[in-house]
Amino acid sequence: MKRLVTCLFVLSLVACEHPASRPSTSEEQSSDMVEEMDINIIADKFIENMFVSSPEMSTFYQAENADNVNLADISPAGIQAKQDAQDRLYRALVAINTGQLNKNDFVTYQLLKTELEGEINTRVCKRHLWSNNHLDAFFTWYQYIGQTQPVGDDTSRADALMRWSKIPAYIKNDMLNNRKGLNTGYALPRPVVKRVIGQMQQLLTMPIEDTPFYLPALRDDNPEFQQKMRAEIENNIMPVLKKYLTFMQQEYLPQARPNLSIAAIPNGAECYNAMLSAATTLSNTPAEIFAWGEESLAERETMIKSLGKKLYGTADLPAIYEAFGKDPTNYYKNKEELLAEAQAAIDRAKEKSRDYFNLFPKSDVILKPISDLEKETGYSRYLAASDDGSRPATYVQATYPAHKKIKGEVESVAFHETYPGHHLQIAISRELLVSHPVTKYLGNSGFSEGWARYTETLADEIGLYSSDNHRIAMYKGLPTGMVVDPGIHFKNWSRDEAINYVLSKQSSFSKEEAERYVDRIAVWPGQMTTYGVGERFFINLRKQAEARLGDAFDIKEFHDVCLQNGTVPLDFVVAEVNEYLQQKAN
Repeated sequence: MKRLVTCLFVLSLVACEHPASRPSTSEEQSSDMVEEMDINIIADKFIENMFVSSPEMSTFYQAENADNVNLADISPAGIQAKQDAQDRLYRALVAINTGQLNKNDFVTYQLLKTELEGEINTRVCKRHLWSNNHLDAFFTWYQYIGQTQPVGDDTSRADALMRWSKIPAYIKNDMLNNRKGLNTGYALPRPVVKRVIGQMQQLLTMPIEDTPFYLPALRDDNPEFQQKMRAEIENNIMPVLKKYLTFMQQEYLPQARPNLSIAAIPNGAECYNAMLSAATTLSNTPAEIFAWGEESLAERETMIKSLGKKLYGTADLPAIYEAFGKDPTNYYKNKEELLAEAQAAIDRAKEKSRDYFNLFPKSDVILKPISDLEKETGYSRYLAASDDGSRPATYVQATYPAHKKIKGEVESVAFHETYPGHHLQIAISRELLVSHPVTKYLGNSGFSEGWARYTETLADEIGLYSSDNHRIAMYKGLPTGMVVDPGIHFKNWSRDEAINYVLSKQSSFSKEEAERYVDRIAVWPGQMTTYGVGERFFINLRKQAEARLGDAFDIKEFHDVCLQNGTVPLDFVVAEVNEYLQQKAN
């Protein structure tokens, strides 16, 4: 459910890129059988289909006329219906004469095309057959639905209880899907299964009031509603969850695959290429991305050596890492200090980032600590505001274990997730609303994570880091995902090989953190490459613009051109910057 990604201006990053192939769909595609539709009608239909197939998303976004009663239909018939709807939209989309579209409509077209092609091309992966992992398991989503499910009046309470009464059937379908996956070669890796089992055990043993399923009742003071919600969870949801746990322990775990690589599932290589392309919006090969990763790591290590020479009198990386690790001032005393300094970093970034952007979000972002359920397994992340403005944008800060969290890393992640990273970029795209409203819901990891990663080093340029120690901490966050991700899924590294590589490069990682990092890559193939690939993209794009414009280069204008159309495919950003440079030259 979470799955909430042109060579006109030649960049070294995309010089070898080839146009993405048009995907085949489950129905015959024939352009002469498709009547050309208006792009905005197609976009309207896309939103409608999205909320029909995933009603929970309409609740999360608090969309107008949201469906607060139903749940996604993940039965075979429901999945097929969703795919058929996507196919119909894709045929209508590619029948459009793009030469007749205005600029705003062309942005809508590009976003829809990228999204639909990604969805269609990654069907080969059959993700619904290996969905019960520690990051995407159905229960992880209810902490967000529970926080946004309307309550407070009789109608809302009735809707909530009706939706909650459908959760057991959803869980049963999810278990059936994963049982089918287990029996047809789509088993999850054993370490991931163990993590999920641990989460399920925690859910079943914690007090009902502490589970994500009970969240709507915590937001409503009606005793009868609270009693009914508790009864639904105890009598119907938990028994089915217990059966699912038994299945995972007794049937799934013994047959879980020993290796992490997605190559182990049917059509695994094709699946990885599709997921990699969908995530980055580029068509570069795993081998190319692996090579870029090694180059990018070397560049960051050069910066670390320079700072190490200044601070510790040595350019030897192991010596720098040792001196850094032994400095007690690099660590927090407790969770409260961590949260206070994270908030201070956000406030500082919000103020100073204005000097680098003309476009700036009107909405703010609030800081919240990660939930107890995810405390030991979750990551810091950004959640966009609701459509109606009732729920602000939120930065969820990981805090465990606080005394081992490195101050400079917390600062850089705060900049990555808020200003000038995710919040600035995503809030701008949602507030501009120049193109169709569908642009609020579409994006790609290559742009969004690449932008956020670019802004970690931009924050250094702005002067946001508190000390040179904190700057070292940021540069120590090497883009190992560009190497480890294809290392696992393309080069078939073992889990131990991947963990050892991470530990050899990410000096601040504990073995537990390296294991979590590697297991994340195992269940989200391609996604971890997007940080480094996108960062490399924006850095190279800026260098090209600076070289071409010289003294006429304006950093605010460059950033605005990159952000003004929302989270678009990266090749479209190239075209936009190329057009801007031509206009500037004229």
